[in-house]
Amino acid sequence: MSAAALRPDGPLGRTLRAHAASVDPWLRAAAAAGARADDVRAALTDLEPVTPRLVDAADGAADDVEPGTPALLEVVRVTLDLVARGRWRAGLPQRAAVLKVLPALAPWCRALGGAVVAPVVAAAAVVGRRDVLDRWTALLAAAPPPPSAALVRPALLVAAWRCGLVRYRDAALEAAAGLPADVVRALLALPADADVAALLDRHRSDRWWWPGAPAGAGVLSRAGGFTAWGGPWLTPPRAVVAGPTGWGAVADGYRWSVLADVHGSAVVRLAPHTDEPWGAGPERAVPAALPVPWTDEVTGAAPDPHDPALVLVSRAHSYALDVVRLAAADGAA
Repeated sequence: MSAAALRPDGPLGRTLRAHAASVDPWLRAAAAAGARADDVRAALTDLEPVTPRLVDAADGAADDVEPGTPALLEVVRVTLDLVARGRWRAGLPQRAAVLKVLPALAPWCRALGGAVVAPVVAAAAVVGRRDVLDRWTALLAAAPPPPSAALVRPALLVAAWRCGLVRYRDAALEAAAGLPADVVRALLALPADADVAALLDRHRSDRWWWPGAPAGAGVLSRAGGFTAWGGPWLTPPRAVVAGPTGWGAVADGYRWSVLADVHGSAVVRLAPHTDEPWGAGPERAVPAALPVPWTDEVTGAAPDPHDPALVLVSRAHSYALDVVRLAAADGAA
Protein backbone atom coordinates (compact mmCIF):
# COMPACT_ATOMS: atom_id res chain seq x y z
CA MET A 1 0.00 0.00 0.00
CA SER A 2 1.44 3.36 -0.98
CA ALA A 3 0.59 7.02 -0.84
CA ALA A 4 2.33 7.67 -4.17
CA ALA A 5 -0.87 8.97 -5.78
CA LEU A 6 -0.86 12.02 -3.51
CA ARG A 7 0.61 15.36 -4.57
CA PRO A 8 4.28 14.95 -3.67
CA ASP A 9 4.83 18.68 -3.26
CA GLY A 10 1.89 19.27 -0.91
CA PRO A 11 2.20 19.47 2.88
CA LEU A 12 0.58 16.07 3.29
CA GLY A 13 2.76 14.33 0.71
CA ARG A 14 5.91 15.84 2.23
CA THR A 15 4.80 14.81 5.71
CA LEU A 16 4.16 11.22 4.63
CA ARG A 17 7.63 10.99 3.11
CA ALA A 18 9.39 12.71 5.99
CA HIS A 19 7.72 10.47 8.57
CA ALA A 20 7.49 7.19 6.70
CA ALA A 21 8.84 5.35 9.74
CA SER A 22 5.64 6.29 11.60
CA VAL A 23 3.19 6.26 8.70
CA ASP A 24 4.13 2.93 7.12
CA PRO A 25 3.13 0.85 10.20
CA TRP A 26 -0.22 2.67 10.25
CA LEU A 27 -0.74 1.81 6.58
CA ARG A 28 0.12 -1.84 7.22
CA ALA A 29 -2.22 -1.96 10.21
CA ALA A 30 -5.06 -0.52 8.13
CA ALA A 31 -4.45 -3.10 5.44
CA ALA A 32 -4.37 -5.91 8.00
CA ALA A 33 -7.73 -4.69 9.35
CA GLY A 34 -9.26 -5.01 5.89
CA ALA A 35 -8.90 -1.50 4.47
CA ARG A 36 -8.66 -1.47 0.68
CA ALA A 37 -5.75 0.39 -0.90
CA ASP A 38 -8.12 2.48 -3.03
CA ASP A 39 -10.09 3.55 0.04
CA VAL A 40 -6.91 4.55 1.87
CA ARG A 41 -5.67 6.58 -1.09
CA ALA A 42 -9.07 8.25 -1.43
CA ALA A 43 -9.14 9.14 2.27
CA LEU A 44 -5.63 10.61 2.20
CA THR A 45 -6.59 12.59 -0.88
CA ASP A 46 -9.60 13.90 1.04
CA LEU A 47 -7.17 15.25 3.63
CA GLU A 48 -5.09 17.32 1.23
CA PRO A 49 -7.31 20.43 1.16
CA VAL A 50 -7.40 20.69 4.97
CA THR A 51 -3.80 19.88 5.86
CA PRO A 52 -2.35 23.37 5.26
CA ARG A 53 -4.35 24.71 8.21
CA LEU A 54 -2.97 22.02 10.51
CA VAL A 55 0.71 22.68 9.82
CA ASP A 56 2.72 24.72 12.30
CA ALA A 57 3.02 28.10 10.64
CA ALA A 58 2.37 31.39 12.35
CA ASP A 59 1.00 32.89 9.13
CA GLY A 60 -0.62 29.69 7.85
CA ALA A 61 1.76 29.46 4.88
CA ALA A 62 2.25 25.72 5.06
CA ASP A 63 4.50 25.53 2.00
CA ASP A 64 7.18 27.54 3.78
CA VAL A 65 7.69 25.20 6.73
CA GLU A 66 9.06 21.76 7.37
CA PRO A 67 6.21 19.22 7.12
CA GLY A 68 5.13 16.80 9.81
CA THR A 69 3.59 18.62 12.72
CA PRO A 70 2.18 16.43 15.49
CA ALA A 71 -1.39 17.50 14.66
CA LEU A 72 -1.07 16.54 11.00
CA LEU A 73 0.54 13.20 11.79
CA GLU A 74 -2.22 12.42 14.29
CA VAL A 75 -4.84 13.33 11.68
CA VAL A 76 -3.25 10.79 9.32
CA ARG A 77 -3.20 8.11 12.01
CA VAL A 78 -6.82 8.70 13.01
CA THR A 79 -7.97 8.83 9.39
CA LEU A 80 -6.35 5.49 8.60
CA ASP A 81 -7.98 4.00 11.68
CA LEU A 82 -11.39 5.32 10.58
CA VAL A 83 -10.93 3.83 7.12
CA ALA A 84 -10.00 0.48 8.64
CA ARG A 85 -13.13 0.54 10.82
CA GLY A 86 -15.44 1.59 8.00
CA ARG A 87 -16.02 5.02 9.55
CA TRP A 88 -14.67 7.12 6.68
CA ARG A 89 -17.92 7.60 4.81
CA ALA A 90 -19.82 10.68 3.74
CA GLY A 91 -22.37 11.66 6.36
CA LEU A 92 -20.56 10.13 9.32
CA PRO A 93 -19.60 12.61 12.06
CA GLN A 94 -16.11 11.15 12.52
CA ARG A 95 -15.20 12.02 8.93
CA ALA A 96 -16.79 15.45 9.31
CA ALA A 97 -14.72 15.96 12.45
CA VAL A 98 -11.50 15.50 10.50
CA LEU A 99 -12.50 17.45 7.40
CA LYS A 100 -14.53 20.27 8.99
CA VAL A 101 -14.17 20.49 12.76
CA LEU A 102 -10.39 20.18 13.04
CA PRO A 103 -9.67 22.79 10.35
CA ALA A 104 -11.96 25.16 12.26
CA LEU A 105 -9.82 24.43 15.33
CA ALA A 106 -6.51 25.15 13.60
CA PRO A 107 -5.35 27.43 16.46
CA TRP A 108 -6.00 24.59 18.90
CA CYS A 109 -4.06 22.15 16.72
CA ARG A 110 -1.13 24.55 16.37
CA ALA A 111 -1.05 25.22 20.11
CA LEU A 112 -1.61 21.67 21.38
CA GLY A 113 -0.61 19.45 18.47
CA GLY A 114 -1.90 15.92 18.20
CA ALA A 115 -3.60 16.04 21.60
CA VAL A 116 -6.60 17.74 19.96
CA VAL A 117 -7.31 15.25 17.19
CA ALA A 118 -8.52 12.00 18.76
CA PRO A 119 -10.68 13.69 21.44
CA VAL A 120 -12.42 15.84 18.81
CA VAL A 121 -13.14 12.86 16.57
CA ALA A 122 -14.44 10.76 19.48
CA ALA A 123 -16.63 13.59 20.79
CA ALA A 124 -17.99 14.33 17.32
CA ALA A 125 -19.34 10.78 17.11
CA VAL A 126 -21.55 11.58 20.12
CA VAL A 127 -22.44 15.17 19.23
CA GLY A 128 -23.25 14.18 15.66
CA ARG A 129 -26.03 11.87 16.85
CA ARG A 130 -27.86 14.94 18.15
CA ASP A 131 -27.45 16.77 14.81
CA VAL A 132 -25.68 19.73 16.44
CA LEU A 133 -22.20 19.25 14.98
CA ASP A 134 -22.17 22.64 13.24
CA ARG A 135 -23.19 24.54 16.36
CA TRP A 136 -20.68 22.62 18.48
CA THR A 137 -17.94 23.43 15.98
CA ALA A 138 -18.84 27.13 16.04
CA LEU A 139 -18.66 27.29 19.83
CA LEU A 140 -15.29 25.55 19.90
CA ALA A 141 -13.88 27.69 17.10
CA ALA A 142 -14.89 30.86 18.96
CA ALA A 143 -12.87 29.81 22.01
CA PRO A 144 -9.14 30.30 22.45
CA PRO A 145 -7.13 27.08 22.80
CA PRO A 146 -7.17 25.63 26.32
CA PRO A 147 -3.85 26.21 28.08
CA SER A 148 -2.99 22.50 28.25
CA ALA A 149 -3.76 19.24 26.50
CA ALA A 150 -5.45 17.93 29.66
CA LEU A 151 -8.17 20.58 29.24
CA VAL A 152 -9.17 19.64 25.68
CA ARG A 153 -11.73 17.00 26.65
CA PRO A 154 -13.30 19.20 29.37
CA ALA A 155 -13.68 22.01 26.83
CA LEU A 156 -15.33 19.70 24.30
CA LEU A 157 -17.71 18.52 27.03
CA VAL A 158 -18.74 22.05 28.04
CA ALA A 159 -19.56 22.97 24.43
CA ALA A 160 -21.53 19.73 23.96
CA TRP A 161 -23.67 20.50 27.01
CA ARG A 162 -24.33 24.01 25.71
CA CYS A 163 -25.55 22.41 22.46
CA GLY A 164 -28.20 20.43 24.32
CA LEU A 165 -26.49 17.23 25.48
CA VAL A 166 -28.08 17.49 28.91
CA ARG A 167 -26.83 14.08 30.06
CA TYR A 168 -23.42 15.71 30.50
CA ARG A 169 -24.74 18.63 32.56
CA ASP A 170 -23.10 17.74 35.90
CA ALA A 171 -19.81 16.75 34.30
CA ALA A 172 -19.80 19.90 32.17
CA LEU A 173 -20.42 22.17 35.15
CA GLU A 174 -17.51 20.53 36.94
CA ALA A 175 -15.33 20.81 33.83
CA ALA A 176 -16.18 24.49 33.38
CA ALA A 177 -14.88 25.22 36.86
CA GLY A 178 -11.42 24.04 35.78
CA LEU A 179 -11.22 26.05 32.55
CA PRO A 180 -10.09 29.67 32.12
CA ALA A 181 -12.96 32.13 32.19
CA ASP A 182 -12.34 33.39 28.64
CA VAL A 183 -12.53 29.85 27.29
CA VAL A 184 -15.77 29.13 29.16
CA ARG A 185 -17.39 32.36 27.97
CA ALA A 186 -16.80 31.40 24.36
CA LEU A 187 -17.83 27.75 24.80
CA LEU A 188 -21.10 28.82 26.45
CA ALA A 189 -21.74 31.77 24.10
CA LEU A 190 -21.74 34.22 27.01
CA PRO A 191 -21.11 37.98 26.82
CA ALA A 192 -17.49 39.05 27.11
CA ASP A 193 -18.14 40.71 30.47
CA ALA A 194 -20.07 37.78 32.02
CA ASP A 195 -19.01 36.71 35.50
CA VAL A 196 -18.59 33.02 34.72
CA ALA A 197 -18.33 31.75 38.30
CA ALA A 198 -21.41 33.67 39.48
CA LEU A 199 -23.42 32.66 36.42
CA LEU A 200 -22.67 28.97 36.80
CA ASP A 201 -23.39 29.08 40.53
CA ARG A 202 -26.82 30.53 39.82
CA HIS A 203 -27.48 27.99 37.09
CA ARG A 204 -26.54 25.10 39.37
CA SER A 205 -29.34 26.13 41.72
CA ASP A 206 -31.84 26.79 38.90
CA ARG A 207 -31.34 24.71 35.79
CA TRP A 208 -33.93 26.78 33.92
CA TRP A 209 -32.23 30.12 34.52
CA TRP A 210 -29.88 31.42 31.86
CA PRO A 211 -29.13 34.88 30.50
CA GLY A 212 -31.86 35.69 27.99
CA ALA A 213 -33.96 32.61 28.72
CA PRO A 214 -37.74 33.22 29.11
CA ALA A 215 -38.74 33.66 32.75
CA GLY A 216 -42.52 33.48 32.40
CA ALA A 217 -45.03 30.66 32.36
CA GLY A 218 -45.16 28.28 29.40
CA VAL A 219 -43.41 25.33 27.79
CA LEU A 220 -39.70 25.43 28.59
CA SER A 221 -38.56 22.27 26.86
CA ARG A 222 -39.75 19.13 25.08
CA ALA A 223 -38.38 15.63 25.47
CA GLY A 224 -38.83 12.44 23.51
CA GLY A 225 -40.69 12.07 20.24
CA PHE A 226 -41.82 9.52 17.69
CA THR A 227 -39.22 6.99 16.51
CA ALA A 228 -39.66 7.83 12.83
CA TRP A 229 -38.79 11.47 13.57
CA GLY A 230 -35.70 10.71 15.63
CA GLY A 231 -37.39 10.16 18.99
CA PRO A 232 -37.31 7.06 21.19
CA TRP A 233 -40.97 5.98 21.26
CA LEU A 234 -43.46 4.04 19.16
CA THR A 235 -46.36 4.90 21.48
CA PRO A 236 -47.21 8.13 23.31
CA PRO A 237 -45.51 8.26 26.73
CA ARG A 238 -47.14 8.92 30.08
CA ALA A 239 -45.35 11.20 32.55
CA VAL A 240 -44.89 9.85 36.08
CA VAL A 241 -43.12 10.88 39.26
CA ALA A 242 -40.23 8.42 39.29
CA GLY A 243 -36.71 7.67 38.19
CA PRO A 244 -33.33 9.05 39.20
CA THR A 245 -34.30 12.64 38.34
CA GLY A 246 -37.83 12.52 39.78
CA TRP A 247 -39.26 12.82 36.29
CA GLY A 248 -40.04 9.57 34.52
CA ALA A 249 -42.14 8.20 31.69
CA VAL A 250 -43.73 4.93 30.72
CA ALA A 251 -43.76 4.04 27.02
CA ASP A 252 -43.43 0.97 24.82
CA GLY A 253 -43.50 -1.25 27.90
CA TYR A 254 -40.39 0.35 29.39
CA ARG A 255 -39.55 2.83 32.11
CA TRP A 256 -37.68 5.96 31.09
CA SER A 257 -35.83 8.61 33.05
CA VAL A 258 -36.29 12.17 31.82
CA LEU A 259 -33.48 14.73 32.01
CA ALA A 260 -33.87 18.36 31.02
CA ASP A 261 -32.45 21.81 31.55
CA VAL A 262 -32.49 25.14 29.75
CA HIS A 263 -30.12 23.83 27.06
CA GLY A 264 -31.78 20.57 26.12
CA SER A 265 -33.47 17.33 27.09
CA ALA A 266 -32.96 13.57 26.93
CA VAL A 267 -34.72 10.36 27.89
CA VAL A 268 -32.89 7.27 29.07
CA ARG A 269 -34.43 3.81 28.99
CA LEU A 270 -34.01 2.05 32.30
CA ALA A 271 -33.68 -1.65 33.04
CA PRO A 272 -37.10 -3.33 32.75
CA HIS A 273 -36.76 -4.89 36.20
CA THR A 274 -35.90 -2.78 39.22
CA ASP A 275 -36.79 -2.60 42.89
CA GLU A 276 -37.13 1.16 42.69
CA PRO A 277 -40.70 2.37 43.30
CA TRP A 278 -42.09 3.57 39.99
CA GLY A 279 -44.66 6.28 39.65
CA ALA A 280 -45.29 6.27 43.40
CA GLY A 281 -45.07 10.03 43.87
CA PRO A 282 -48.18 12.20 43.81
CA GLU A 283 -49.12 13.53 40.38
CA ARG A 284 -50.14 17.16 40.25
CA ALA A 285 -53.70 18.16 39.50
CA VAL A 286 -53.40 19.99 36.20
CA PRO A 287 -54.52 23.63 36.36
CA ALA A 288 -57.57 24.50 34.29
CA ALA A 289 -55.58 27.03 32.26
CA LEU A 290 -52.36 25.16 31.57
CA PRO A 291 -49.99 27.66 29.84
CA VAL A 292 -49.32 25.55 26.73
CA PRO A 293 -49.78 26.19 22.99
CA TRP A 294 -51.95 23.11 22.49
CA THR A 295 -55.33 21.70 23.46
CA ASP A 296 -55.28 18.01 24.32
CA GLU A 297 -56.11 15.47 27.01
CA VAL A 298 -53.40 15.42 29.68
CA THR A 299 -52.43 11.84 30.58
CA GLY A 300 -49.84 12.59 33.26
CA ALA A 301 -48.47 15.54 35.22
CA ALA A 302 -45.33 15.02 37.32
CA PRO A 303 -44.19 17.96 39.48
CA ASP A 304 -40.51 18.77 39.73
CA PRO A 305 -39.33 17.54 43.16
CA HIS A 306 -37.29 20.72 43.62
CA ASP A 307 -39.55 23.40 42.13
CA PRO A 308 -43.35 23.27 42.50
CA ALA A 309 -43.74 25.73 39.62
CA LEU A 310 -42.45 23.13 37.14
CA VAL A 311 -44.36 20.10 35.88
CA LEU A 312 -43.66 17.40 33.31
CA VAL A 313 -46.77 16.86 31.21
CA SER A 314 -47.79 14.09 28.82
CA ARG A 315 -50.83 14.18 26.54
CA ALA A 316 -52.92 11.75 24.60
CA HIS A 317 -51.97 12.78 21.08
CA SER A 318 -48.27 13.58 21.38
CA TYR A 319 -45.09 11.54 21.49
CA ALA A 320 -43.34 14.38 23.32
CA LEU A 321 -43.28 15.34 26.97
CA ASP A 322 -43.53 19.04 27.84
CA VAL A 323 -41.67 20.73 30.68
CA VAL A 324 -44.12 23.45 31.72
CA ARG A 325 -43.60 26.38 34.05
CA LEU A 326 -46.92 27.22 35.70
CA ALA A 327 -48.18 30.69 36.36
CA ALA A 328 -47.14 32.11 39.76
CA ALA A 329 -50.44 31.35 41.50
CA ASP A 330 -50.49 27.76 40.15
CA GLY A 331 -46.93 27.02 41.26
CA ALA A 332 -47.31 28.46 44.73
CA ALA A 333 -49.21 25.50 46.12
